[in-house]
Amino acid sequence: MLEFLGIFFLGLGVVSVFQVLRARKRIHAMVTTETMSSQELRELHQAALGAVGAGAFRRPAEAAGTARPHPSGPLTAQLGQTECVWFRTRVTRKFETRHRDQGEVGSGTWQKSRKTEVVSDFISAAPFLVEDASGSTVIFPAQGIVDHAPKTTDYFETYQHGPRPSGPRGLLEATRNERILGHQHEEWAVQAGTQFFVRGEARDDERGELAIGHPSDGSPFLMAAVSEQQLIAVERNKKGLFEVMAVGGIILGLLAFGARWLFF
Repeated sequence: MLEFLGIFFLGLGVVSVFQVLRARKRIHAMVTTETMSSQELRELHQAALGAVGAGAFRRPAEAAGTARPHPSGPLTAQLGQTECVWFRTRVTRKFETRHRDQGEVGSGTWQKSRKTEVVSDFISAAPFLVEDASGSTVIFPAQGIVDHAPKTTDYFETYQHGPRPSGPRGLLEATRNERILGHQHEEWAVQAGTQFFVRGEARDDERGELAIGHPSDGSPFLMAAVSEQQLIAVERNKKGLFEVMAVGGIILGLLAFGARWLFF
């Protein structure tokens, strides 16, 4: 028991350390990258075009304003049919499995446990705009996650049980002792007019068209349906929480292992 607790707490501590490092990286990326208006970004881009030509402009950049559809038109979310500029649709299967406890042959009791499995997770990749008082900037989301995007659809659909299917699928279900409970349907959508912040890389392509997209240097690509200040505050809160969990998990894990060797 003590060994299990030691492994659990040490694992929790290690995972928390990685979360602390992730939060620090995101905060650093935001506080060290300048937020530029659409006009300022266009002026820098035009200067680079005149100096070195198309395809050479690359720099970390932030844009803040209001989400607007791309000139090619708005998107329609899959589940809720919400008109939007970005959406994510996730379907999670919930099921119940049976397994026999360890023991003598034939003497174990059957135990049930509930599990979940993501069967579909679609994230839109179509470009959209972030508009401010000076104009608009094209955003290429590259199937990135938008933090704090409003959840527009959330419902559970109970699975209608019928005869077990024949063939490999039925054999697999019988082997697993598995019973499907249903599917959770969730959808997040950013609609036109939503406050939006993005931190990425401003660049142009060979045609000289300017956009902000995923950084080529591996630095964080951040999109959020809140302001930069709000996102930084959230990340700082996460960082503080995970620092406590990291220290506590490692200490408790080491104490559990120490107690095991002391008593056994």
